Amino acid sequence: MIRFANEHTAPIVRQMWKTCFEDTEEFLDIFFTYKYKDENTLIYFEGDIAVASLQMLPYTITFYGQEIPFAYLAGLCTLPEHRQRGYMAKLIYEAHRIIAERSIVLAILIPAEDWLYGFYEKFGYEQVFEKGDDFIPLKEIMDTYADPQEGYRVLDSMFRPLDFCVQKSEEDFEAIRKEYRLDGYPPKTNLSAMARIIDVWSALSMYAKANLSQKFRIKVNDSFLQKASVYVIDKGSVELVLSPDGDYDIEVDIRLLCKLLFGFRPEETGEIYHPFFESHHPIINLMLE
Repeated sequence: MIRFANEHTAPIVRQMWKTCFEDTEEFLDIFFTYKYKDENTLIYFEGDIAVASLQMLPYTITFYGQEIPFAYLAGLCTLPEHRQRGYMAKLIYEAHRIIAERSIVLAILIPAEDWLYGFYEKFGYEQVFEKGDDFIPLKEIMDTYADPQEGYRVLDSMFRPLDFCVQKSEEDFEAIRKEYRLDGYPPKTNLSAMARIIDVWSALSMYAKANLSQKFRIKVNDSFLQKASVYVIDKGSVELVLSPDGDYDIEVDIRLLCKLLFGFRPEETGEIYHPFFESHHPIINLMLE
């Protein structure tokens, strides 16, 4: 059974996180003070025992020039003695349902280990962010600006103008500062991460409004939802064709659509898609790693 967390189960979620990820109490104090909320936390119960959980943290991203909310899936964990039973899959599917119900277009996550990229692909996620080589001057900003508000404004000015970039609030920056000090000021770069399109129509609508000259039909297959749909992109507007068997110019699955919309490594996609989707440089960083 899946339930939202509450004041009684929040300590259980924290202990589950500590058991699975072995983070320090100091880090958990920061995370559960600044990011944790009961209403964004799902727990899987085996009988009366909480055995797995995940969190859907609210962040924003600039996507085709619009700042929109997305759900950052974090803390996905199952207690060691309860693994290999499909509990996390059920939590992820339920998270997707809730995210859609909340009219959120995207879900993003950062796999903790390389093998997890393949695991999350099974749920429609695609890598659209890659680790960078350039260091973010976070320590220099913190050393130069003692006032956190000034430091935030400087950091924000670096990333707010960038498209396809995850943005941070002033409260996020406060958590980032505390976690950075706790870690001993390690070098920080952009991160590798995956995304999933939750609301195809809304994602295509933002694309269409930013590409007014484009006119084509695209068929989108989402095998994870056992659904196929055809959309007409026509000079800024998007229309859903009721029958997915109609004519279309290009066909994609949900993972490829995500890669194309984010403009991630277009050279890895077929030439048939190149007239419709441009290259971009998506950025995510400073996510309380």
